[in-house]
Parts: sequence; structure tokens; C-alpha cells
Amino acid sequence: MKTKRFRKWCAIFIPTLVIIFFFAGFLFAPNDPMKSNLLERYADPSAEYPFGTDALGRCILSRILYGGWTTLGIVLGGSLIVFLLGTVIGMVTSRAIMKENALIDGLINAVTAIPPIAYLIVFIGAWGSGAKTTLVALTVSYILRYIKLVRTRTDMEMGKAYVMCAIASGASKLRIMLIHIFPNLIAEMIRFLCLSCADMTLSIVSFSFIGLGMGDNVVDWGSMVSETHHYLLSYPGLTLYPVLMIVVCTMAFHTLGRWIE
Repeated sequence: MKTKRFRKWCAIFIPTLVIIFFFAGFLFAPNDPMKSNLLERYADPSAEYPFGTDALGRCILSRILYGGWTTLGIVLGGSLIVFLLGTVIGMVTSRAIMKENALIDGLINAVTAIPPIAYLIVFIGAWGSGAKTTLVALTVSYILRYIKLVRTRTDMEMGKAYVMCAIASGASKLRIMLIHIFPNLIAEMIRFLCLSCADMTLSIVSFSFIGLGMGDNVVDWGSMVSETHHYLLSYPGLTLYPVLMIVVCTMAFHTLGRWIE
């Protein structure tokens, strides 16, 4: 029992440390990620450039750390918005508060079928590419799925005995939602958000790789892979380092989502 509990806490604690490191790692970047030095192109790892330099003489480690800050800033910021707004909207629009509405159900089912890249293309056409556009596109896409989850789970909880007892005792709908139902949904909400964070990370990387990224003045892992994959055979580290960070970060979110119960 103790061994199982220890493994569980390690599976939560270690991925959390990894995510915090990627998010705040830019504070420890040894160099300016945008500063070029053509005399140091493709430099080997050294004390000044621990991971070497790219085709423009920029520090790879610094770009990876700043790329993590950009990517996870969007992922964690979007997840926070999804959690706050999605929880309120999902509970308010559930059958516990509102009567059954086929229009709302049909609208949510239809909109959640639209992939995130469709939202991104629409918003880029309206506002141009950038970190804010990517954040809005991913938030809109995932908040609708989250609302659907919260509505469904709230409706399921309303039919259970402990809620019926609360209703019979005269508890208000607000108290039932906040005191009785919400604590029983929080674990599933966090699992959904952790898995969504992994999906968001891959989506951001994919968008940047195909040119729907955040612009030339923003460093992110997807743009690094896009810029360097042509040199995979000649200078494999240029591509493999950011790819490794993407894999580790995604696995960290997946591990958290699996073990948080």
C-alpha cells in the first residue's frame, strides 16, 4: 500500500516539477534567444552555449527555454480560462438550473466537432497571427468541450442519492452546486484539463510547424522544429532538442491526467 501511494505521489510530483521548469526556465536562459552571431554558426556545445547554436548563431538552450515559456504560457493560460468560465457556464446551463433545451445541446454538439485549426484560421484571418490569436482559438475550442463535460457530469450527479437528500433538506441550487456537486467533479475536471494541456501543446507545435504560428519575433518549439528539420542529418541536435522537450512536456501532462484522482 505504501509503495503504491509513493508511486502515485511521484507520478504527480515529478511531472509537476517538469512543467514548472519548462514554464519558468526562461529565467535561467544563458543568452538572449533572439541575438544572432554569424561567427558562431553551428557551434558545438560549450560553457557559453550548452546546446550549441543554430544557423544564425543563436543559443539553442535559450531558445528552448523561452519556447517553453511561450508554449506553456498559452497552454496554462488557456486552461485557466477554460476552467473558470467553463465550470460556471457548464453548471448554469445544466438541467439542474435550466430546463432541457435541445437547441443548446445541438449547438454544443455541433461546435465541439470543429477542430481547433479551423478556429485558428478564422481568427488569423480576422486579427492576424500571434500568441493572442492562438490563445483565443485554443480556448474557444476546448472550452466548448469542457462545458459539455461539466453539463453532462452535473446532470448525472443530480440523480444521485446525496443530491436528493440535499434537495429534500431544503438546500438551495447554489449550495447544491458549490458544496455538493462541484467537489465530486473537480478530479474529473483536472484530468480533462491535464489531457487537454497535452493536446494543446501538440496543437501549438503543429500550428507553428505549418506556418500558422505566432510570428517571427516569438520563440516557440514548433517554429524551432520547422526552421531546423532540414538539417536533421547534418545537425540533428537542432531538431532533436526541441522535439525531446515537446515529448517530455506532453508526457508530463498525460501522467498527471492519469494519476490525479
